[in-house]
Amino acid sequence: MTKISLPTISEKLIDDGGRANKTWYDKLKFLETLQPLSDIPAAVPDATKSDVTRAINAQTGTSYTFALTDAGKFCSFSNGSAITVTVPPNGTIAFPVGTQIDVAQTGAGKTTFAQGVGVTINSLSGNKALSGQYAGGTLLQTAANVWLLVGSLTA
Repeated sequence: MTKISLPTISEKLIDDGGRANKTWYDKLKFLETLQPLSDIPAAVPDATKSDVTRAINAQTGTSYTFALTDAGKFCSFSNGSAITVTVPPNGTIAFPVGTQIDVAQTGAGKTTFAQGVGVTINSLSGNKALSGQYAGGTLLQTAANVWLLVGSLTA
């Protein structure tokens, strides 16, 4: 196996005379022999971009129970009063394990997640409310009746 060490970050790629730095040039030419740049299509998709477009379920009431149609959606909760969002048991709504629901509090009313009968919501320090207006989080079902809540949370 050939080991290659790259030039340090302080070494310029182009020298002050506008010429390629020999150290960089040699290393880049070696790397090109491993994967010629000419073999890579010019229109490479951006691997850092998600192609997922989330449907939005905007709720404005003071209570809501997740439905199977919320799986994979972004649910926002907007009300001036406190909002209770219930995660129903699998016997009522059979979400597949791995279901993800993204959530956000878009109003002033505190959004709190309630556990339906037999449901467990695990979260840091047992916090089950979004921390304020424009705070968000994610619910992920990790097993039947077991969910993980992560995000900007408070008690």
